[in-house]
Amino acid sequence: MINITKEAQVIFKKEIDKEENKNFKLRIAVMKKEGSNFQYALGFDDNITSNDKVLNINDVEVIISNISFEMCDGMTIDYVELEKNQFNFIFLNPKDPNYVEPKE
Repeated sequence: MINITKEAQVIFKKEIDKEENKNFKLRIAVMKKEGSNFQYALGFDDNITSNDKVLNINDVEVIISNISFEMCDGMTIDYVELEKNQFNFIFLNPKDPNYVEPKE
């Protein structure tokens, strides 16, 4: 299971609800890079293949490849203020070799 926090869900829904995005779903991609590092990507997509899963997570329609899903099952996507007035999506993935459990 992949989790999307309420904060991230609000941002995703705001974008998906725009007229130009009405036929798109959120695509989550995870790639394993050199040195076992995970790289994450988010985007909007309307192309669903036989290698994809389509999930409804907190009222957000998500497309994810089967391979990416295996790497991020148990992951949480959050939207946080990392520095004053600088908000970013973060990926909390216990399967990522560089995962550090957040302290606060």
